[in-house]
Amino acid sequence: MLKFMVIGAPRSGTAWAANWLTFGAQLCLHDPLWDHHYTDFDALPHPQLGVACTGLAEFHVWVNKHACPKVILHRSPDLVNESLERMGLPAYRPELFLNLWKIRGLHVEWTQLFGEEAPAIFEHLKLGRFDEERWQMLRFLEITEKYTLRCQHPKVWARLQQERGLA
Repeated sequence: MLKFMVIGAPRSGTAWAANWLTFGAQLCLHDPLWDHHYTDFDALPHPQLGVACTGLAEFHVWVNKHACPKVILHRSPDLVNESLERMGLPAYRPELFLNLWKIRGLHVEWTQLFGEEAPAIFEHLKLGRFDEERWQMLRFLEITEKYTLRCQHPKVWARLQQERGLA
């Protein structure tokens, strides 16, 4: 059963959050839609599982139906898309930025992951004691997924595309 979700646009700290929120027996998957359909998250065989995802804004209705606590990360669309362009990736669609605001949960500016608000974000996700020492060590790291090395699970991708009316 999914314990929490962190949702944001690409280049908004989700990879960093997945690293931060993986500790002890707790596992936080980054962008799990590459490998799993969102309706299968609760069936994944890990007892303490969370996700940090850039794709779930597309499925905000399902996200809102899920009972777990959610943190929604916001970053300026211009900055997100400039960063994606520098990486040679397509822009994040405008409606997805709007969909982020449709998700019920704690809405924060992405930079708050690295600031004094971090303990409140951690507390909102109901993950126990905030480890200040670990957070201090991680907050100066830059973590970026190597998208060129990823490939989407074909059956998952086909199912997601079909839901979006693109198949």
